[in-house]
Amino acid sequence: MKGPEWEKVLLDATGKVRQRVASIASEGRRRERVGVGASGDKTLLADKEAEDEILSALDRAGGVKVLSEEAGSSGDSRARTLAVVDPLDGSSNYEIGIPFYCSSVAIVEGESLDSMLLGVVRDLVSGDVFVGRRGNGSTKNGKPIRTSRTSKLASSVVGIDISRGSADSVKRLAPLVSRVKRQVHFGANALELCYLADGRIDSFVDIRGRIRITDFAAAYLIAKEAGAVFTDADGEALSPAFDLKDRFGFVGSANEALHKEILQVIRAPLGKE
Repeated sequence: MKGPEWEKVLLDATGKVRQRVASIASEGRRRERVGVGASGDKTLLADKEAEDEILSALDRAGGVKVLSEEAGSSGDSRARTLAVVDPLDGSSNYEIGIPFYCSSVAIVEGESLDSMLLGVVRDLVSGDVFVGRRGNGSTKNGKPIRTSRTSKLASSVVGIDISRGSADSVKRLAPLVSRVKRQVHFGANALELCYLADGRIDSFVDIRGRIRITDFAAAYLIAKEAGAVFTDADGEALSPAFDLKDRFGFVGSANEALHKEILQVIRAPLGKE
């Protein structure tokens, strides 16, 4: 199956996910839990039913193995194509009624970030759809998007995730918080990276070493194709494994100039930034 065909499959599936999670919420069942997923996190009813919808669509398409946050590895183990799925990113927001959560699916034809073919992230509240196509840019609702032109840290709006971060990582980020125009975090990393792609924020920093590839893959491609620059906190290239056990951190910025300034701040010895 080619990129445009996968895109149709994923757009249809995530559209149905939006309808289903809205239905569960309207039934007053946002907080209903059904177990623990393959990632080790609690599984809400909405997580499970969102995943079932996407896995069913992928199964009907055929010829694909799947790595999903709730079910783990499934599908055709012999297939060359891999789908990396987070059916409900931001489930904690969903559970308590904060309107910021999404579905995220990447199609991969290899074993590295560079081998990703397609990334689709659907905002499950607004219905906005972000799509990244390898070598062909990114769109929001079919219209091209680009990262912002903000190149100075003092003028930047930066997403910074410190949730359950270590004391050391929080200390490392404190100088950055004090130097940006505004620090934000919305609670669904895939959708927040799409905000980076769309120029709504200027950078997104998560150096906790806790993020999984399912949270990251699709949105990474969308942001990168829109012009974003990514490294780890030490300025090295990212090379996460397509494995739920692998946890990592990253810095993503709208452009090289801003990225360089952010790295200088978070890499400086404490007290000398």
